[in-house]
Parts: sequence; C-alpha cells; structure tokens
Amino acid sequence: MIQATGTHLFNSLLPLEEGELLRNPQVAWEAYGEPCDGKAVVLLHDLSHSHRALGPVEDSAYQSSGWAREVVGPGRPLDPGIMPIVVPGLLGSPFGSTSPATVDVETGERLGLNLPPLTVLDMARGVSALLRARGLNRVRGLVGVGLGGQVALRLAALFPELSDSVVVIGAARALPEGVREKLGLAWQLLRADPDFREGLYEPDAQPRKTMRRLRLDFQKLLYGREYLSRNFPDVDTAKAALDAEAEDFADRFDATSWATLCSAYAGCDVADCFSQIRARVLLLAGSSDVLAPVNRVRDTYHLLSAAGVSARMVELPGPGDHGALLTEPERLHAPLGDFLRRVG
Repeated sequence: MIQATGTHLFNSLLPLEEGELLRNPQVAWEAYGEPCDGKAVVLLHDLSHSHRALGPVEDSAYQSSGWAREVVGPGRPLDPGIMPIVVPGLLGSPFGSTSPATVDVETGERLGLNLPPLTVLDMARGVSALLRARGLNRVRGLVGVGLGGQVALRLAALFPELSDSVVVIGAARALPEGVREKLGLAWQLLRADPDFREGLYEPDAQPRKTMRRLRLDFQKLLYGREYLSRNFPDVDTAKAALDAEAEDFADRFDATSWATLCSAYAGCDVADCFSQIRARVLLLAGSSDVLAPVNRVRDTYHLLSAAGVSARMVELPGPGDHGALLTEPERLHAPLGDFLRRVG
C-alpha cells in the first residue's frame, strides 16, 4: 500500500464565511493507495484527530493519529487497493493545516488570535482547494466522522458535482443543544485561565490545567459506561487511563486551536444546505452516541429526504459510543464498503 503525506501551501487568498480573507492557507494531507480523478475517497477526521489516519503510533496516551486503522487497509471497509484514500487536515487543526498554532511566515509568530474565526463551511472550502490542487475534480465518495461528517455534507452542497456519495459517521445536522453549550464554553474557560495570556502563551507553557479539564469533559461525550466496561477491568483502571490521556492532550493539543474547532462545531447546523446536495447520503449512527443521538440522526435523515436527497440511515450494532464507532470494522463492512463500491 503506497502512502504519501505532505502539506499544500496555497498562494491565493481563501475567502472565509464571515467575510475575511485567509492569507497563504495550507492544508496537510495523507494518502493511501494512488488517488486519481473519479476513484479516490476523501476521509475527513473528527474534532481532535489529525490527517494521519493510519498512524504512526505516538508515544502518548492521547493519540491524534491512527484513528482509522480498523477501517482503512486491505480487507477493511475502506480498502485503498479498491478505492484510494485521501485524508485532508481540516482548517483549524493544529497538526499541519492552517490553525492558530501555525507560524506566520511574515512575522515569525504563531497566528494565535490573529487567525479569523473559522466555520465548517471554511473547512469544506479548504478541503476542496486541496482536492483541486491534487488534480481531483471528482471523487468516488466523501466519508466524514463527527465534525468531518458535517464538513462532508457542507462540501457536497457547496460542490454538487464533486461526488456521487456521502457517508456520515456519528454526526447529525447539528450537535444537541447541551453539547453545543458545553463546547461553546471553551473560549470562556481558557480566557479565565491566567496561563492563556490572551493567546500569547508559549507552546510549552499553554494553559494545561484548563485544557486537561476540557478534555476530561469531552471524554464524557466520547465514552460511556458500556465502552469503558468493555475496555477496562475496573473503574479505577479506566479513570487512570482517561486521566493520562487528558494530561497528554493538554500537552499536545494547542489551546487556541481547540477553542477554534469547538466554536466551529458548536455553531454549525448544516440543514440549510440540504437542498443543494445531489449525492446519495448514508448516515451511520451509534446507539449510544451522545454527540449524534439516534433520534437526531433520524431527524437529519428525514430533512435530507424532504429536501429531495436520496438518503439512508443505519444504526450500527455493537458499542454505540462516539469514541467506539470506528473500532469494529466488521459492522462497517456491509453499510460502508458496499455503499461506496456501488458508486461509479
């Protein structure tokens, strides 16, 4: 399996949804197989992940990469030998794409709070710019997880001719209100932390205490009792593992980038674009997913259908927590693999 990775730097300005222009945007990417026009599948990552979908394994309890090892590979639901995979890094993600952690080439300083607010629409435009730069004017499918699922729907509406299919895993038209409120608190909590220093903290001296707290709160949305009991022998072991992950997250995930991504996610409702979607859409829901409850995914399905979109919804069997959706490839084989193989 051929693997390539890089960062594409654009010389043009990228117009943002709120009216500002993003200078010299860059989008990190990774590819598996040999992407070519009309055959590639675009895989879009979730809130706290990077474009490095298959790894490598990191020396950290928090793993930003490797999140798709169970679904991408020979014999997996996404087999690069059958459908080459391209994984762009979303704008705002601090792992190579333009984000508050990016160093401005003109000033030598991190962008920080000077980066304009980003939205899911901006992320979709960043992905489309990368695809065009890679010579991919049409793809087999768009597959998005969580935040990436919303980006996939927005991208399909923005460029209706780009893809004939969209797969959304663990995402609905918008987050539940309680989750939106929780993620929306990231800016408020960080600004109250003296170590935040109005975004002028050094990379090795960011507001770790608040970032640890934010991660612990987010873990409650990712992992429920069923997932924890299946993966850990007892409560104390589970707590120790989650604490270790939160500590490493606080060290490695840029605080301003986290708040930027959380704001974009919390503020997004993609229902207004459904009438522009021409692709077939598959919604995959976890039975106990707090970020995308089954009833909310079902509501999204009905809204898509009412807008004239050919849509289908499948509730995945087995562990239904958001953090477990990609851990068992067997349950994704039929709905995901077959759906994409029927395209083109």
